[in-house]
Amino acid sequence: MSADASELDGLAKSFRAIPALMVPKLKGVVAKSALNTKKIMQADVRKSAHFRGKKKPGLDASIDYTLKVHEFGGDGVIEAEIGPNPDRNPAAGLAGIAYFGTSKPGGGTVRNPEDAMLEEAPNFYEFAFKATEGLL
Repeated sequence: MSADASELDGLAKSFRAIPALMVPKLKGVVAKSALNTKKIMQADVRKSAHFRGKKKPGLDASIDYTLKVHEFGGDGVIEAEIGPNPDRNPAAGLAGIAYFGTSKPGGGTVRNPEDAMLEEAPNFYEFAFKATEGLL
């Protein structure tokens, strides 16, 4: 008994191509989400009397993001790193105190960066879904 599996082979080939097709579609979504998260984090710092910039740039001026795309044999991973960057502004060294505090009063007055990410997450999911619609 024999069977024609050429359509199944074609379907499997299409499924294997999906990850490579998603990377260019999602790169812009990840970049926009990273920018939005950066802006939320900067706004959170500006609410703190101790860490916003007054006469000179504060911790908010050090917050930025980098976007990286890693290729793995046709598949890809898109990564965004968001947070205080000491190369951008030395005030980034205060981030640990701003977010987590010390034994003295005045620290830990800025919302955890994870909260900014969670605030942006619904937008990310919505636009990621729209960007990849129709790939299957």
